[in-house]
Amino acid sequence: MAQFACPSCGAELRFQSSVSIYTVCASCGSMVMRTGVAVEAIGRMASLPEDISPLQVGTSLVYAGHHYTLLGRARMGWADGAWTEWFMDDGSQQAWLTDAQGFLSVSFERPLPPGLTPGLALNAEVTLYDKVYRVTDLKQATCIGSEGELPFAAPRGRVAHYTDMTSASAGFASVEESEDGQRLYIGENVTFDDLTFANLRPVEGWTLPRPGGRLAGDPQFPPAP
Repeated sequence: MAQFACPSCGAELRFQSSVSIYTVCASCGSMVMRTGVAVEAIGRMASLPEDISPLQVGTSLVYAGHHYTLLGRARMGWADGAWTEWFMDDGSQQAWLTDAQGFLSVSFERPLPPGLTPGLALNAEVTLYDKVYRVTDLKQATCIGSEGELPFAAPRGRVAHYTDMTSASAGFASVEESEDGQRLYIGENVTFDDLTFANLRPVEGWTLPRPGGRLAGDPQFPPAP
């Protein structure tokens, strides 16, 4: 764990993941970049609006036998809604938990295979790590805000383009293109009960997870059958 003083307010900043280079100071909202043993404030983050998710920075979970902690999040908005990308670390490897209106997935960043080029069309087939995926969605999203620590800068207004793909075996892949370059993520959909959460945030009206990974008590979802 690396510790620094916030360059804006002097509050303690902790980078728990070895790959994190960006954090938002919980005391003053400054966006802080880490370069080696130095930190630099690059602006101020407006407070993210409250949501009804029980997930929070510090929530822990178990996936595939590994114990992860949620260290930070980026809230992404697009034409049809918004979703949250949670960055998590188990001390030796990193992963992402995506919360898209209560539907959850876990993914890992993978090196881009040679020959994977931007501009894939809908329904195009791509082979990634010996598995065939079909392009099912193309969209542009903008960062609404971020919190905690992340392995890249996520200021408000950061724009990214996504090529989302699915496989016949229910897995998925996504290529993110931004000013930082291309990143490939490969993962699978999960349910809330799959992950053995701890240290959840209390949410009024929230009780038990619904089947399929949706959270009970969420008014934006239709009643469970």
